[in-house]
Amino acid sequence: MAKFKVVILPHGYPSVEIEREVVCGAGGELVDGDTLPDEAAALQAAEEADAILVRWTKVTPEIIGRLKRCRIIVRYGIGYDNVDYGSALADGIMIGHCPTYCVDEVATHTLALLLACVRNIVNTHAKVASGGWTDNPSDRQWRMAGRTLGLIGLGNIGRCVAGMLRGWGLRVLATDPFVEEEQALAAGAQLVDFRTLCCESDYICIHAPLLPETQHLVGHEALASMKKGVILVNTARGPLLDEAALLEALDTDKVAAAGLDVFEREPLAQDSRLRTHLRLVLSDHGAWYSENSLAELKRSVAEDAVRVCTGGLPLAIAYPEVLHKLGRFNEWRPNSNAVWQMKRAAKLRSKG
Repeated sequence: MAKFKVVILPHGYPSVEIEREVVCGAGGELVDGDTLPDEAAALQAAEEADAILVRWTKVTPEIIGRLKRCRIIVRYGIGYDNVDYGSALADGIMIGHCPTYCVDEVATHTLALLLACVRNIVNTHAKVASGGWTDNPSDRQWRMAGRTLGLIGLGNIGRCVAGMLRGWGLRVLATDPFVEEEQALAAGAQLVDFRTLCCESDYICIHAPLLPETQHLVGHEALASMKKGVILVNTARGPLLDEAALLEALDTDKVAAAGLDVFEREPLAQDSRLRTHLRLVLSDHGAWYSENSLAELKRSVAEDAVRVCTGGLPLAIAYPEVLHKLGRFNEWRPNSNAVWQMKRAAKLRSKG
């Protein structure tokens, strides 16, 4: 008889063999939601689970209320905004995630989108591929060296982007309420407030988490404060950027171009203006992907589920204040990302 039960809610991955190897190797039972008739059947199976792995499913208070013995919900990914924190905390359920699994991939994708925008690669390719040729480009472009890059968020990915750009001759600014000045300097960035970053940056890359206080962080007001001709890149979460405000800024030439991997609603609607705007470079929420990162992600979520099911604590935990409720905070050895979470929790509590 299995020692514990792990349920994967419907996920869409081609295989769960890595998760099965980890869970069954530790004496557990793995239930793959993709092999069940529908999501309702997967949620029913999850009611008796000791741990749940989730990719897309929105884990609502109603779903959490049905869980009888769940100790941890682990999200496949860095973000965890589709899991209701308040309900999980009330029931003493930990929320796990994978804050470091695709740092190199997302940073690389960020630079790919940025460079495509700066050098107008997509439109130029379309012109040449369709038989065109221009000796003197009609769209003006500017040298990157000597310009200013702003990073909204200086966590693992923001720091990786800054590191990749060392030697490019860019002035790098960053804004992040949970990062100290010396940490920013070590990453090669100057820490400034959000408005200063918006006002002084020629290129802005978004790497912040999606939280109630960051919804539409880059909206009409922020865009209005930016330089004319700014270039934006978002590889974090779609709702951080107000898409209606962005389209307006593109139409008025306030924003010269933008590269987007994430959107307010996904998949992106077929009739969305974002799909056809000539100064947008789009990808389909794929910045996270490489074969390496996928395997790392799957192993990480399964191992954290097993750790908790066998009496331990996860390596990465969102909202570590749940450990106070469980009386286990002194057992925890936080990694650098967890320290960030502690600082955020403390700051939010201080605001009442």
